[in-house]
Amino acid sequence: MNLKLYHLLLLIIIGCSEKDLNRNCVEKTRDNSGCYAVYNPVCGCNRKTYSNDCEARAHGMETFTAGGCPEKSR
Repeated sequence: MNLKLYHLLLLIIIGCSEKDLNRNCVEKTRDNSGCYAVYNPVCGCNRKTYSNDCEARAHGMETFTAGGCPEKSR
């Protein structure tokens, strides 16, 4: 019985974490922060390339990786 309860609790925790990650990956209207004009592309978790990390953050991206996003195959 305790093992079933543990698994259920674990699934609930994992499910909540995924929802939080998706919520943080929604592009928002750009804020008024002044970003520098240096091209150093990053790939946002929404699979969109931003010109630099400041621009990604200005659009509400909390998670991104260095380099541009790979192009979608057609």
